[in-house]
Amino acid sequence: MCIKMQQPTTTTTATRRQTSCNNKNNNSKMLQMLLLALLLLLLLSGQIEPVDGLKVTASLITNHNYPVEEHTVHTPDDYILTIYRIPTSPKLQAQNQTQEKKKPVVFLQHGILCASDDWIINGPETSLAYMFADAGYDVWLGNARGNTYSRQHKHIHPDTSDFWKFSWHEIGVYDLAAMLDFALAVSDSKSLHFVAHSQGTTTYFVLMSSLPWYNEKVRTVHLLAPIAYMRNHSFILSKLGGMLLGSPSVLSWVLGNMELLPITSIQKILCEHVCSVGSMLKFLCSGLLDFIGGWGTRHLNHTLLTDVCETHPAGASTTQIIHYLQLYTSGDFRQYDHGKEQNEIIYRQAEPPSYNVQNINSCVNMYYSDNDYMSAVEDVEYLATLLPCAELYRIPYKDWNHYDFLWSVNVKEVINNRIIDKMHRYDMEHDAAISF
Repeated sequence: MCIKMQQPTTTTTATRRQTSCNNKNNNSKMLQMLLLALLLLLLLSGQIEPVDGLKVTASLITNHNYPVEEHTVHTPDDYILTIYRIPTSPKLQAQNQTQEKKKPVVFLQHGILCASDDWIINGPETSLAYMFADAGYDVWLGNARGNTYSRQHKHIHPDTSDFWKFSWHEIGVYDLAAMLDFALAVSDSKSLHFVAHSQGTTTYFVLMSSLPWYNEKVRTVHLLAPIAYMRNHSFILSKLGGMLLGSPSVLSWVLGNMELLPITSIQKILCEHVCSVGSMLKFLCSGLLDFIGGWGTRHLNHTLLTDVCETHPAGASTTQIIHYLQLYTSGDFRQYDHGKEQNEIIYRQAEPPSYNVQNINSCVNMYYSDNDYMSAVEDVEYLATLLPCAELYRIPYKDWNHYDFLWSVNVKEVINNRIIDKMHRYDMEHDAAISF
């Protein structure tokens, strides 16, 4: 442990102590980054065969005695998505048997390399999906194309590159639109509350900017670690990747349209032996989340590491990552850059069109933090100035990182209760039980 003294006895002693402290901290971080890099290389290796992912959403919900429904959604471009519904809570069953009025609907959308599991693995007392059900909401959990639950297409096999020719733009205008429409149709509702994390927020901005009539289908909007503009993005791999893949090139063409980080056999081994309780290498699992989401958090629920490891990463397209790197390089929030020649064919202009976020007339609640490598404070606050209606909540902890929005030990008090309170107040003010 290194202790920095405010009033050192002598300049020489203070310098030595400071240098020693810095060296220890730097060596520790270098060691962790080296080990994490090796793990990433293993996961990215083409020699590791993918295995069937652990589809645990339904079983986990059932294990906690909550009812669950599995639904299949077909997109306009023929991807087949699996989404889940928690229609009620065991805590409210006695009340629900005599309750005739319709429940308000809430839809939750995960981030990149994630899935519907994000909203439930923290347990029934703390996970947002269960808390919504307990609060009387009809809860829907989405899954984007390419993740563990949505690796199907009507005509194309996921072993081919054609299956992976998509970015989060397609997830927004096709997947998210189709899932919202499906949830509203099944629940016989006209509008719903919307909650998303990370890339889920990006797809919201894409949908509402591109198809603005969808703004009429949402009631309240809650975006955790929102990502649109990435001018101040601080993730080290984005800085390196931006130089290589941030602009159209032969390399981005070669690496695009591939499956990224599916569940693998080596991952299952790591989960069982590295992330398990009592493992001496358990720090690698928490270190990976720190490396990606922000070093130094004291909030992560470490008892979840095995569950997180078994369900993450859940797969995506490499084009999703390249599209984000393009945003970082350009400083703009815009569609995928195919290169000047292809842009002229696809967009009828040399540069990809920017998303018109001023089309988003639904009021957006954005929750952000200082220690989030993916969602920089300056970028969130800049985005807020462009939106017609935005409310910001800056987490009052300096060490709160990108994954604390989902899996922190105090997420219930810091985030979840706040969201539910806002939704309840909106529903009461707009007489939700009748107006649906």
